[in-house]
Amino acid sequence: MEYRIERDSMGEMKVQADRYWAAQTQRSIENFKISGEVMPREITYACGLLKKAAAIANNRLGKLSDEKLNYVKKVCDEITSASPASKNTVCPKVSFKTALQSFILL
Repeated sequence: MEYRIERDSMGEMKVQADRYWAAQTQRSIENFKISGEVMPREITYACGLLKKAAAIANNRLGKLSDEKLNYVKKVCDEITSASPASKNTVCPKVSFKTALQSFILL
């Protein structure tokens, strides 16, 4: 199994290379194994709205291309319209990291 090193304010964490999360999520997975709680749907929805609004604002300021704006809007719309059953505990960060990977391909 391959790993990568992710860093945050608490230091380095070893994360499986095929995972989309970063150091904080990996640390939570290792330290809070008893939790079965998932992110509330309202938080996921709000995060999608916030990311979409930020993308629109940055586009209007000339800091984000129309092409990238359209992609961000598409991903955010998918996040805010998806059923709660399709979510996992690290969404929406996983969705946004997946979108970021697609940006690299643009």
